[in-house]
Amino acid sequence: MRFIFVDAENIGLKEVEAISASISDKVLVFSKNDAVKEVCERKLFLYISSYPKGSNQADFYIIGNLVGMIASLTEQQRDICQFVLYSQDSSLVTAFTFQCKLHKIKHRIALEPKSQAQTHPKTQVIESEKSLQSLEQRIFEHFKTEQTTESVRKKIKQSKPVFTRALNNLIKENKIQRVSKRKKTWIHANRT
Repeated sequence: MRFIFVDAENIGLKEVEAISASISDKVLVFSKNDAVKEVCERKLFLYISSYPKGSNQADFYIIGNLVGMIASLTEQQRDICQFVLYSQDSSLVTAFTFQCKLHKIKHRIALEPKSQAQTHPKTQVIESEKSLQSLEQRIFEHFKTEQTTESVRKKIKQSKPVFTRALNNLIKENKIQRVSKRKKTWIHANRT
């Protein structure tokens, strides 16, 4: 028998819909989203939303339920059970894994945590450089016509620090330039 814990606030609706479980599995889905609730009703998953609103509240409730379930099992039941977690939150994955190992319970993490790149600093730097280059290219494309930097930042929906870093790289490389000293608009460097 499997006990499947789903951090729907972390993985989203599509991942919840993709979960495959047998009739003997107990699937606990933690969410406050009505669309997730409908999926749970259709798939006969247990929808849990009775935790407080706020940062990490679902995570705390998942760990609390995990420990409570483990404590209620007999030794024979522990031997035949597996606990599965659907989450990409590395802190929750660490806490879940710790509790299962502590109580000698078979467990599995169904999704790889998003911050897995932190364990590979070189990979993280390469991915960061690639995403910055990709962002620079997207910004550059917007300056085919004369525009303000703020209007471009809003169009591509980037935070100001990340956008400014990419924009400054384009300016340093002389790919874009200010239209005139009085204007706050920019354009491709070869167009003016």
